[in-house]
Amino acid sequence: MEEEFEKNLINRGYNFQKYQKGYYEVYNLRRVQSGVRVQLITSKPIDLDYHGSQNSNNIAGIGVYHLNIEVSLFDPEVIVFSFQNINTTDIEYMIIPTEELRKRLKKNIIRYRSGEHIVLRIWLMDDQLYDTTNLGLEGEWYYLSDRKGGRMIEPTIWNFTSFLNNWILDSQG
Repeated sequence: MEEEFEKNLINRGYNFQKYQKGYYEVYNLRRVQSGVRVQLITSKPIDLDYHGSQNSNNIAGIGVYHLNIEVSLFDPEVIVFSFQNINTTDIEYMIIPTEELRKRLKKNIIRYRSGEHIVLRIWLMDDQLYDTTNLGLEGEWYYLSDRKGGRMIEPTIWNFTSFLNNWILDSQG
């Protein structure tokens, strides 16, 4: 998926310096600016029976990630999570500033403890992207059922739709 990611960067007017597996310094060729430190994290293999819906929800894509977002020497400003769209086989990207991800994870006290290993599971449903890591059978029914007025999950910190394929990789300060 790194090769596909690098092609996307070039096609969108970015240049990059690759440092090690998954770590980049990305430069926008249209603006004079310093580079942005980016980390690409590829989804682990998925098992639809284990990672998929327990309520027959139609899921277009699933990403499963194991990560640690503590500060390091190469502290990325932006983290890019890649996963495959099940329906189209295209690669989808959740492109999120690291600080925004940290804030959202800290608000979810059930799973976040500073410096600990984090598991993240995202679902793509009807062009909407949701963090479904801690949703069990009842949580899935309650938050993801498409009711009149939309899903209950939409106004929450678990809605990551604004970061879906959002290729703005400028300095996030």
